[in-house]
Amino acid sequence: MSAFAYSTRRFAFSAAHRYWVEAWPAADNERVFGRLTVPHGHNYTLDVTIRGPIDAQTGMVIDLGELKRVVGETVVDRFDHADLAVDPLFRGKVATTENIALAVWELLAPKLGADRLWQVRVWEDPTLYVDVRGEVPPGDEPSGDVR
Repeated sequence: MSAFAYSTRRFAFSAAHRYWVEAWPAADNERVFGRLTVPHGHNYTLDVTIRGPIDAQTGMVIDLGELKRVVGETVVDRFDHADLAVDPLFRGKVATTENIALAVWELLAPKLGADRLWQVRVWEDPTLYVDVRGEVPPGDEPSGDVR
């Protein structure tokens, strides 16, 4: 029997965004999002966790160099110093930390394997992070309108 582990690597990128729902009138956006309707930026931290058996020969869950390359090419190069509001991944969506984490998952799962990618954690700042662990089972989606 092989040992099983979760291995997390940290990355960083700086990006701009704003909170704005195109379908809402400006007054609703300003009431719901306040000052966050103005474009602003963050120095994001991204933690990517891979799970799996520890390889008996290498002693690793994943080749960390390969993980660094995949996340760098797929996420960091795309988002670093970018305006997330104009990225096609956020068309029709607000580039909240929740949606950024979900977008990172959707970019990485096909490259790393959804069975091996355990979690992505996106830190907007030292007081706010969002975790995404795959898809929500059908019927479990929360609903609601904050307006």
